[in-house]
Amino acid sequence: MRVLLLFLLTLLLGLMVFLKFEMDEARKVSNEVETDYITEEFIINKSDDSGFYGKSTDGKSIYFKKEKVPAYLKIQSGDSVLVYFDKSGRIDGPVKIEKID
Repeated sequence: MRVLLLFLLTLLLGLMVFLKFEMDEARKVSNEVETDYITEEFIINKSDDSGFYGKSTDGKSIYFKKEKVPAYLKIQSGDSVLVYFDKSGRIDGPVKIEKID
């Protein structure tokens, strides 16, 4: 009888841990969907080993690290990029970067 009770309690604990991880993942996805972004267009004017420098048409400058750019994008000097920032503020830097053809 004790073995059966221990087995059921262990099974219940495992189910609760699984549900916690699933709920955390669902909450994270829900927050990403609701996020609004501000976009700005920049022209890349310089790059170095760690990142890119750009300037917008209204004179704003930006620097972002290469790790923010998806691996399939090949960005060079003179390319236009669309930079997404979180609407709540630009404190954390760009959220997403797309190359404009």
